[in-house]
Amino acid sequence: MLSHSHPELEGAEYVVFADAARRYVDCTDSVCRLLGYERSEILGRTIDDVSFVAAEVPKLFAEYLQRGRMEGEYVLKHKTGTPVPIRFRAFVFGDGCAAATWELISDWRELYLAALVEIDPVKLKSRVEMAMQAVQQRMREVKTDKIDLPNVRREEQSLRDALSALYSLMRS
Repeated sequence: MLSHSHPELEGAEYVVFADAARRYVDCTDSVCRLLGYERSEILGRTIDDVSFVAAEVPKLFAEYLQRGRMEGEYVLKHKTGTPVPIRFRAFVFGDGCAAATWELISDWRELYLAALVEIDPVKLKSRVEMAMQAVQQRMREVKTDKIDLPNVRREEQSLRDALSALYSLMRS
């Protein structure tokens, strides 16, 4: 990784560095594995390229550069096209370095519950979309896991209930 030493990045498994054009200039090996790319492929991509909803990126990145810091939840796109929900913390350091740490959100329930309690209408839309992607991804995974059939059936019902609630939130 780049020879930058910033305490905010220490100990993080997933770390990315980007330039002002939103192009990745370095990352940890874990980022490559998480997104399914070789290092040379990641370094040839922009944030837009690995974002599940790329249309939001220019506005969010400009806001991040202006504020010098940003954090929240976001959905990345794996090389196969599948969604990868993350929690991120991004920093613009005094030396001009722009970097972020990611934390994988692996439980669909966390995103679902965050959507249910969101009261800001602007944030609600984004949270519902992230939760729906996570629920749909888990539904695909559960279909292949028939080892513990009673538990699979319960989780499938929970996932259907969650989707129903999320669709209701989208309509309101």
